[in-house]
Amino acid sequence: MAVLPRKPNLKPKRSKGGEWIVDIPPSFSPTGKRQRLYFRSEAKAEAESRRIQSHVQKHGVGSARFTASESADARVAINMLKSLNLKGDYELTLKAAVKHYSEHLIGWEEARTVTEVLKASVDYRTRQTGRNWSYGHKRELHCVMHGPLPNPRAKEDERIKERGFLVHFGKRNVDSITEEEISNFLEKHYSASGYHYNQALRHIKPIFNHAHKRGWITLNPTAFLNDKKIRAEIEILTIKEFRLAAKLFQTQEYRDIVAGISVLMFAGVRPSELMGSKDKPPLLWEQIILEPQGAHTKPYIDVKGVNTKGTEGRLVDMEPNLVSWLETIPSSERVGAVLSRNEYHAKYQRFREALGVSGKKDIFRHSYGTYHFHHFKSFDQTMVQMGHTNRKTFEKHYKRYNPEEDSAFLYWQVAPEGATVPEVGHFAVL
Repeated sequence: MAVLPRKPNLKPKRSKGGEWIVDIPPSFSPTGKRQRLYFRSEAKAEAESRRIQSHVQKHGVGSARFTASESADARVAINMLKSLNLKGDYELTLKAAVKHYSEHLIGWEEARTVTEVLKASVDYRTRQTGRNWSYGHKRELHCVMHGPLPNPRAKEDERIKERGFLVHFGKRNVDSITEEEISNFLEKHYSASGYHYNQALRHIKPIFNHAHKRGWITLNPTAFLNDKKIRAEIEILTIKEFRLAAKLFQTQEYRDIVAGISVLMFAGVRPSELMGSKDKPPLLWEQIILEPQGAHTKPYIDVKGVNTKGTEGRLVDMEPNLVSWLETIPSSERVGAVLSRNEYHAKYQRFREALGVSGKKDIFRHSYGTYHFHHFKSFDQTMVQMGHTNRKTFEKHYKRYNPEEDSAFLYWQVAPEGATVPEVGHFAVL
């Protein structure tokens, strides 16, 4: 007579610690190994014991067994899927839902923050260009990402942090940032000036462009954010303003920055080329050749590659009125930097305020380009003097500008009182 296998005893037992235990033998375990379940009450242990025995009898040992809680969760999840009422034809099963959610969680685990993507983007663009970014570009990026300084002499801990993009979004997953959030940030902190709005957007976009190209985000939230339209017309000194500049030059207060300001006005040199920056040296007096020798007979300024915005230097011919301003400086004082940013930045800003042009960026260089072209009538000559290579941009800014009548002639007459330069008017101090 065959002996039937002994039916496993799943009767709960109480432990010394007061818990109720259900021992599941290998023959009843879906893993093939002994299991031990713990319960706080005898009733719950008994219920689970009966459920296991019933499930094994109906479906076999290898089938999955849900606890009562798991069964309830599964039923709720199935009802949620059924109640979606989606228009498309989707696989609305627990398996599909779990798969999608698992991929979502894995994506979050591997997600990159906005700060991490910014660093990756900067590193990539640096490798692409093959050179480090300029101090000015780094400073501009730092201001947008961490907030601007209230003034040039402010300390790092005085930054206006609420205007920093990373302050708001730096720790967040790059895939979680929306177009609306970026737009609201720009409108709140940078909408007062079209120039600064565009500047901020110019540094924010590369973060998301970089993430999108590498598949770290599906949609680029900056794809439809565009620059604000700002005045295309440049601003130049009016006759009234450049005559006032001549008067200010001849006051005791601004005597020590006359050489630098006159180089800006009458040689078209950029402020960074004149005063230098953290990664560029200032223009030196030895680069100003008032008494040339050899083939180059006209006085000129040797703007070297280390001074310029790009990598190539240029020779800038000086007109007689500029020479006359520079000659007001005693030869014994023509040493070192023509105008040092560290030493004279505050006075330079006061001069701009006194002239009424403190908010007009590059007005001295734009005045030079406009008046030089309209007076000498040569595209090539003016472009070479300014270090321009893009004729289209040059024409847009300088050729199409319509200055005041006679201003292009009068500009080159602005000289110190008592100067004996041909065709130069004298402006006495009032």
